Amino acid sequence: MTPPTRLLVASGLALALLACAARAQEAPSPAQHEGVAPARLRPLDLPRLRAQAFDPARLRERRAALLAGLPKGALVVVAASEGESEIMSYRPDPHFLYLSGQRDPGLTMLLGPQLDVLFAPPPSKRWETWNGPRLAVGNELAQAAGFAEVADRSTRKARIKAALAAHEGPLYLLGLDAQALELEVDARSPGGALGRLRQVKDAHEVALLERACDVTSAALGEAIASIRPGQFEYEVEAVIEYLFARYGAQRPGFNSIVGAGPNSCVLHYGANRRRFGPGELIVMDVGAEVHGYTADVTRTVPTSGRFSERQREIYELVLAAQAAGIRATKPGATMGDVDRAARKVIRDAGYGKYFLHSTSHWLGLDVHDVGPRSRPLEPGMVLTVEPGIYIAKEDLGVRIEDDVLVTKTGARVLSDGVPKTVAEIEALMKGRGVGAREVTPLPARGGGSEEGAKKPRYFDLRPR
Repeated sequence: MTPPTRLLVASGLALALLACAARAQEAPSPAQHEGVAPARLRPLDLPRLRAQAFDPARLRERRAALLAGLPKGALVVVAASEGESEIMSYRPDPHFLYLSGQRDPGLTMLLGPQLDVLFAPPPSKRWETWNGPRLAVGNELAQAAGFAEVADRSTRKARIKAALAAHEGPLYLLGLDAQALELEVDARSPGGALGRLRQVKDAHEVALLERACDVTSAALGEAIASIRPGQFEYEVEAVIEYLFARYGAQRPGFNSIVGAGPNSCVLHYGANRRRFGPGELIVMDVGAEVHGYTADVTRTVPTSGRFSERQREIYELVLAAQAAGIRATKPGATMGDVDRAARKVIRDAGYGKYFLHSTSHWLGLDVHDVGPRSRPLEPGMVLTVEPGIYIAKEDLGVRIEDDVLVTKTGARVLSDGVPKTVAEIEALMKGRGVGAREVTPLPARGGGSEEGAKKPRYFDLRPR
């Protein structure tokens, strides 16, 4: 995903695809297409992976590391959003999730010398009747949260004021301001310190990112095998997001980009409504989110199943640029080094003016993750490598993006489960993915007439 864009969509065709897939016994499973890595798509204990990444002891270490990077005696208050909507899906603040592992809205933490407090609501049977169990003062979820103390959030203001009176260090606020706490102090933001901490992932964070990449790769493989001229962009999007859910991802990590023809040249295209024809290129820039960690992978393929000579020329140039960027990804290098390596390939071929964005961004709990871009690469950092060429006058846009982990000796591509050479893509497009099968047309309703009112209140989509 080109820097910077966010958040979330769900496809209206997913249920129809699910019904279609359930009755199509003759079709290969998503993991059986050539180029997808079946062994890495075996069922995993996702709750176990999450428990390891958000182990309470590990979270306490993160909170201690944050305080260690701030001036002596500092107090830190980090609040989750209130989650105003009762209808739309709530996504926890990444900084709050990183420090607490908690996904509920309305929580606040207070950190400082001998302070490790989580402010939570009191128990409420009525709230849980409508919304389900949540962390509340004194319940099992509070006891398992790993904080030294879980206090009633109605005491938040008084406790923070008392802590300020007892400590001489500065106050750091995130997620709320001093006015909301009725404080007359100059507060700082801990965002910079948190960004530097989040830049380097531990092995358990990498495991969640790997799973997000494998889910995304499987979804893209199925989508590539499904593409046929005459489809709508949203049909491809539906295949991708159906597979996200099928493999256990909680949601897309950002708005899926599926743009064909002229839309392949729109960097953050998001409508995904155009019907595409033969002979076009289609750019799919997507990412599954697994327990907060998101992948971000892009593939560009020909709608007719074979690249034209011109399309192949540009595609292989972008692929060579990406390979140069990945080779430049190693400890001690910078994002600037990666960008220069990729950009040189495209510039030397005479297409420099058509490379419209930078080559990389950080990846993690945010699709454009936090932390200074100038920081030298270290083992445990994860970044994208995504060169592109966009020739609008030819309706020809190509972007190829992979997620890359910096290792002790170089780099490892996490999103290598989906093909990207010309031969691999063309072979995969000979398959018959779930999106290539016909969906039974919905019956007409009669436009509000008496006849329409007598239609049965269900749809029989069984094949005839």
